[in-house]
Amino acid sequence: MRVILIKGRSTYDLLRAFIDDAATGFVEAGHQAEILDVVAEPDVAAGLALRARQAPVDLVYSLNILSDFRDPDGRALGEIARAPHVVHFVDHPLSHLDRLEKTPANAAVLVIDPSHAEAILSIYGPDRFGFVGFCPHACVGPTTSPGRDADTFAAARPIPILFPGTCPPDGPPPWAHMQPGVQSLFEAAAEIALASEWTSGLAALDAAMRGAGLAPEDPEFAGFRKLASYVHEWVRAVRRLRLLEAAALAGLRLQVAGKGYAAALTRYSNLTYLGDVDFLGSVALMSQSRLVLSANANFGAGSHERPLCALNAGAAPASDFSSFYDSQFVEGQEMMLYRWRGLADGMAEVGRLAGDPQAMFDMAVAGQAKVLAEHRWKHRIPIIAAAAEQARIRR
Repeated sequence: MRVILIKGRSTYDLLRAFIDDAATGFVEAGHQAEILDVVAEPDVAAGLALRARQAPVDLVYSLNILSDFRDPDGRALGEIARAPHVVHFVDHPLSHLDRLEKTPANAAVLVIDPSHAEAILSIYGPDRFGFVGFCPHACVGPTTSPGRDADTFAAARPIPILFPGTCPPDGPPPWAHMQPGVQSLFEAAAEIALASEWTSGLAALDAAMRGAGLAPEDPEFAGFRKLASYVHEWVRAVRRLRLLEAAALAGLRLQVAGKGYAAALTRYSNLTYLGDVDFLGSVALMSQSRLVLSANANFGAGSHERPLCALNAGAAPASDFSSFYDSQFVEGQEMMLYRWRGLADGMAEVGRLAGDPQAMFDMAVAGQAKVLAEHRWKHRIPIIAAAAEQARIRR
């Protein structure tokens, strides 16, 4: 199979690193992979058409981007390449609503949380896209061994607890500019989501609508339900800030890296700032860390790259509970999972784990073995290929 992977710009260069590793995964799975870097070749249509003339293309793959692209003749990427286009949303797809709306009907859409697929199918129906399905993250970056024993593990890793990622602003919710009646629906949805261990944004918004005597299944509300990403993004931000507060109350000394920490560094004396590093810089910090603390970006049934990358980098991971992690890893042995409804207890457990080099080493070793055996990019290729085949059948 000949695959063209589209590489664009990304915050922290995150998706650029993903595409590099995905291309390697395709090659390891026995396929031919070529990267079209639209930063270096901004004429996407010309670059893709050139590659399609050189040899038949079987699959075009992109992360988040260019499903809305059309050339001057109105052709989407799949039409230019004469091959299925698989767009893999690694954020909530409704957070890219304009792009999702313009995604061709014959494209395949992959998501990193099953609830995202459910949201698309619920709002758009089963026939809007060529395929909609779940494909979790894979680990990214170089593999670093935890070491030969707990002593060498601790000695080689000077960072006790790393928290990499953006610190969101503490501002008004995205619905603050709306009419009061609409605001009340979103406020109710956010309250439902934050009161539970995890409820998807659309499920919370639907529940709030029913509580107000509205029927979410009424086609009249299809457009409104597309704004469920507002609930998702707000809960994601609130919970990340609550995690930082809980870590401070628990006395956890965190070394943090990423954007947006100016206010948090003033508020919390337990934080040490390592800078606004790019994604591979963050992975390098993981390889120097004993424990990597994560918040799963409100993907309560799905994946985030950070715990998988932490294990690949030889660190012990601690993340909020996800049913995906629960199904793939042995809790307490391969990954530590805390709960939002018991956040203080969870941060206390993080503190205990951080004080036990043997337990962290054992978790890093066991978890890394699982990641390398089951969660590299080459393990995601069959899902991507199957999605492309389903889209091909419906073209």
